[in-house]
Amino acid sequence: MLSFPGKQNQEIPKVILRFAIIATAATGLLLLQNPAAADRPNVVLILADDLGYGDLSCYGATKVKTPNIDRLAHEGRRFTDAHSPSSVCTPTRYNLLTGRYAWRTWAQSSCVWANDPLLINEDRLTLGDLFRDQGYRTACIGKWHLGFGSPEAPGWDDEFGPDYNRALRPGPRQCGFDYFWGFPHVGQHPHIIIENDRVVGLDPNDPMRITPDKRPGYEKDYLHRPRNGWTARLGVQGGKAARYEHKDLAQMLTERAVSWVKEQSNQQPFFLYLAHRNIHSPLAPNPKFRGESEIGVYGDFLAELDWSVGEVLDALDEAKLANDTIVLFTSDNGAVVKYEPMDHATINGHAVNGSLRGQKTDVYEGGVRVPLIARWPKHVSAGSDDDSLIALTDMLATFADFFGVDLPEDAGEDSFSFLGALRDQPARQPTRDAMVNDSFGGTLAIRHGDWKLILGQHGGGVSKEPIPYDASQPPGQLFHLGRDIREASNVYEQYPADVQKLTALLDRCREEGRSAPADRTATQKTTNP
Repeated sequence: MLSFPGKQNQEIPKVILRFAIIATAATGLLLLQNPAAADRPNVVLILADDLGYGDLSCYGATKVKTPNIDRLAHEGRRFTDAHSPSSVCTPTRYNLLTGRYAWRTWAQSSCVWANDPLLINEDRLTLGDLFRDQGYRTACIGKWHLGFGSPEAPGWDDEFGPDYNRALRPGPRQCGFDYFWGFPHVGQHPHIIIENDRVVGLDPNDPMRITPDKRPGYEKDYLHRPRNGWTARLGVQGGKAARYEHKDLAQMLTERAVSWVKEQSNQQPFFLYLAHRNIHSPLAPNPKFRGESEIGVYGDFLAELDWSVGEVLDALDEAKLANDTIVLFTSDNGAVVKYEPMDHATINGHAVNGSLRGQKTDVYEGGVRVPLIARWPKHVSAGSDDDSLIALTDMLATFADFFGVDLPEDAGEDSFSFLGALRDQPARQPTRDAMVNDSFGGTLAIRHGDWKLILGQHGGGVSKEPIPYDASQPPGQLFHLGRDIREASNVYEQYPADVQKLTALLDRCREEGRSAPADRTATQKTTNP
């Protein structure tokens, strides 16, 4: 295996990383004329948006039906202790693509908006880079939500961000993706499609302009405007011909993904990161899905998501690629009913996060525990379950492990390989036994084994009014998830030694700038956050 010596946190130019990784994989790349011989399966990673742990029938839902996603579980492996380390959109996507906790960045636990630059440093190795450097054709289709441009880019404005009438660089194509078709985010302006680095359908006679959030402080640059727990209220003028209708977006995204899959050659493997629009608000299913569900429009939107997944699976079948493709399906965070504190979120009797406490934006399990399903015929046991602790941050280390590539010290600092759990094989690298979660408001939690410590009195999610500190209650929350998955019994005061150990573990994670070991070749278990 190739390793990258150097000081911790030292940035190595991406071009050097690519040269080194390509060099170590040269033998495998020569075999790409026969991809099967090189053991280079295609990979389709589907990231649903705001899909809860209880939203799929294969995870226990009884009031909704998700037959296509259930098919994945029937033909593959269902993970029951998988997590998005973050409880909202942007941090999850950063975690997933970089293998690093997003709270280490300038955005902290917040989302980025239309006037923010690219959150991923251009020199940072990403999941897209890893696949591309292994000879894969790569594509990101769907919701990006990681920002575009930089303050050094032509047309940049410190208050309004990138000029959407120009090329939006850096962006997905500078993060390892050969092709991008998608949208900046969902629910916030502008509602546009970007292909590669240009807005689609933009009329030069009707240029687009972001309009300001007029609240005090939001006129500042991206490093100084309000962040954690706050959502931007930007508007848009012009660009009318480029705007999409929400009811059409899932259909458009699905058609583009299916077309891209059908365009691929069996002479070159591909990696498709399909970041879905469903089921993020506004709940706007295409009219043909209206009335599909007994629980109303939320269930209709779920039905559209399931249809979309089915279309991608059918495209793989029709191209005779299913047996040579790993399909991973997961969600970016828990589901949400209303953006206000809610212990158990339900819609017409449907528990969107199952029995778990909390919802999107919270650090409780309902905000961060997500479905994760993996299918790879003849390699992943069909109809199986696995209860390994997994974070979406672990995708980078897992596929680096798969390809036999050591990550450099300044890449995937919080990523652990779950390849052994995926393939029923002994682990070749240290595995995860601890994890840090963060809420939209910046509240942190540390999980180690079954113990979970929350550094606050509530879930840290969105609230219309600040929740006052209650001096009569413990300053934090401690739960034993093995005995109390619902996080109903706070035992913070009963186990002070465990509180102290978990606090020290979190402090170490913050101070060291990483939780994964720099040397991943050791197979012993390590205590890691």
